[in-house]
Amino acid sequence: MKDKSRSAQAASSMTFCVTLLAVLVATPARAEVTCPDSLAVQQRAEVPAGWTVTLGETPPRLASVTLYDGQPANRHTLKFNKRQQSGSETRVVWILPETPRSIYLQCGYERTAALISMPLPPGSTRCDVVFDRNTTYPSGASVIKRMVCK
Repeated sequence: MKDKSRSAQAASSMTFCVTLLAVLVATPARAEVTCPDSLAVQQRAEVPAGWTVTLGETPPRLASVTLYDGQPANRHTLKFNKRQQSGSETRVVWILPETPRSIYLQCGYERTAALISMPLPPGSTRCDVVFDRNTTYPSGASVIKRMVCK
């Protein structure tokens, strides 16, 4: 009788494990998207006669994050839902709406007009950006300490 009970328990445990594995495999993992911290940019300068140009070696650093409902060219920006200051940080949070269009993330960089963008993965629900209130770029923008969309 004990052998049948152990066999039934083993079968039950195996069924549970197979079911759990099926649920874990069927549940899609949410991708996290972040703007690159810096961007390699090829700059060119038209120098007036008598002048020379020197290009800086430091790549432009992440300076802005913008979210769009649809492609950035359509200019339908999303306003953040929450802005919170604590200590030396400011946290900005977007709760992403359900929309038939893709939500696009656009990343801007200091010392360049170059902007990069990409659609967020389907199912993305929020983006968080944390700024350092004590450090700014020469333009006056606060430095982004970290950011993630998920």
